[in-house]
Amino acid sequence: MSGRSLLVASLAVGSFVFANASSLAQKPAEIPADREQIESALRLTQAAAAEYEIRLADDDKPLEWQREPVLRWSNPARGVIHGNVFLWTRDGRPQVIASLHKWFTPFTHMSHEFQSLTEESLRATFHGAPVWKTSEAGLRFVDLPQAPAPADGESPRLIQLKQLAKDFTARKKERDSIEGELRLLPQPIHRYAAPKKGIIHGAMFAFVQGTDPELILLIEARGENVASARWQFAATRMSSAELHLRHRDVQVWTKELLPWREVNDHERVYTNFLFNATPDFLKDALAKPKP
Repeated sequence: MSGRSLLVASLAVGSFVFANASSLAQKPAEIPADREQIESALRLTQAAAAEYEIRLADDDKPLEWQREPVLRWSNPARGVIHGNVFLWTRDGRPQVIASLHKWFTPFTHMSHEFQSLTEESLRATFHGAPVWKTSEAGLRFVDLPQAPAPADGESPRLIQLKQLAKDFTARKKERDSIEGELRLLPQPIHRYAAPKKGIIHGAMFAFVQGTDPELILLIEARGENVASARWQFAATRMSSAELHLRHRDVQVWTKELLPWREVNDHERVYTNFLFNATPDFLKDALAKPKP
């Protein structure tokens, strides 16, 4: 069996575990954070993220992986789970976002959740084996309604970005039909500029459950210069659940529930890889560093 076949077979088995996680792990009692588990999850997810090489369309040059996570999260209402959010960039702009996490209780599997942030197709390998290939854009930017002109200066633009993000609200509907509001983190999880792409100032915001990102909102000042720039936004899922985004009480974006077969075919702009067991080449990352 090829490396790709081995991986896909492992993920197919893991998908059953994950499919039941949302219904079985909703326990209200919160468990105190374990520092050793948090650090173990960080080592494991960093080592795993380093194994991915992602390329745009027919470009032979891999995207630049940012080693430090832009967000470290947990979701104690569901169990003991710790995750880290990583970015792959090109010329300063995020092109791919991934949330890699490790369960400790009541499950023990690992999951790698990816979403394309590029308006091009992409392809990816994991430990040298092809695992993900898309044929469509991961998002689409549109003008932000009733937005002021971008301010002349980075600090005042950051103030604008935070205020613009507050005008959005988000909801999630689980596979068991339970619905709830998602919480907007008050600070952007990442800020950037990409002058070559006409992006004067951009920021990435997360709508979360616990601190687990479920929906990502990008807001960018786009134009040749500040004087000609205008605010645009795009949204992406970080969950296979049904998602809704509203701007000043008007729905502006929605994604339907993604069937498990589509989550696991690894041909969509959102995909998820699940591992019932840690691959041998990542086991060293789980070992506690020697003092």
